[in-house]
Amino acid sequence: MVTSRKGLVLTGSLLSIPATAASLVHAAPAQADPGTGGARATTGNAGVRAATPTQVVYLQSGSTGSYVRVVQQRLGGLAVDGIFGWRTDAKVKAFQSSKGLVADGIVGPLTWTALGGFPGSTTPAPPTTTPTPPTQNPPTCSVSQIRYGSTGSLVSVAQQRLGGLNVDGVFGVDTLSKVKAFQSSKGLVADGIVGTATWSALGGYPCGTNTPTPPTTPAPPTTTPPADAGLSAVVSIARKYLGVPYVWGGSSPSQGFDCSGLTSYVYKQAGLSIPRTASQQQRYMKATTNPQPGDLVFFGYPAYHVGIYIGNNQMIAAPKPGDVVKQQQIWTTPAGYGTLR
Repeated sequence: MVTSRKGLVLTGSLLSIPATAASLVHAAPAQADPGTGGARATTGNAGVRAATPTQVVYLQSGSTGSYVRVVQQRLGGLAVDGIFGWRTDAKVKAFQSSKGLVADGIVGPLTWTALGGFPGSTTPAPPTTTPTPPTQNPPTCSVSQIRYGSTGSLVSVAQQRLGGLNVDGVFGVDTLSKVKAFQSSKGLVADGIVGTATWSALGGYPCGTNTPTPPTTPAPPTTTPPADAGLSAVVSIARKYLGVPYVWGGSSPSQGFDCSGLTSYVYKQAGLSIPRTASQQQRYMKATTNPQPGDLVFFGYPAYHVGIYIGNNQMIAAPKPGDVVKQQQIWTTPAGYGTLR
């Protein structure tokens, strides 16, 4: 049993604490889609909490769902895919800056108002003067779990507090091992899930107070996506892992790879960020009919298998249990190709 910063007695079960306007909730991504055709991915709206008539839904990088589509539609110039990726993040920040708002990339009450109001609400027209920013230190907030496969700022906070980890915002094998060891040392259930009790043992849930102050002048989105440089290295990086055994849910050379574990790991080594599962990667990436080496090839819709296209109708992939990462012919007509170019 652990006592939180607010004097509440917490156990290993998730405690629902009243939310304030500055709280952000992140849902953990699904596990990997196996290359055998049996997808286990689940869906959810990362960074979204239920709205009541008096509050709006906060969105930020990593969020998904219908509210993200509304934002993309109103901003214009974006693919309305319901995924809050880096392009949407850059567009939101540029919009906030143009309206004299804090350019933090978080779509909260003020940004919703500037965008015409939260869907279904009676939000009044934007005021003519710049409104006072929301308070930075809310008294309470809802606690969000993070676990293996999660990404984002909450993961970075946990990695920083645990120590001895690369603070990259990706909840991978090393972070999982570190969380379990920490939980065991504190007498908690060592399940690798950072929930209410584990957050308390780590010093308390961030509640948005660890968000760094944004620069006064946000950097404008680049005209040429930085993905091109990274994609040119994807194939050569992927070749390093030929022969690594297929392991369902595996996402590192030491652990083994499943299909999407390989693609996400290789892209990360190339300095590129994509979701963890095949179906999420398919939705996130831009479809192309002219694939280039380093792009991804998808099978099924939603995708149940994915590989790295290397040209000449060949790919590098983690095929199935009992097999290894290998270069192989694309044996059937794929559902399509995805690119970050």
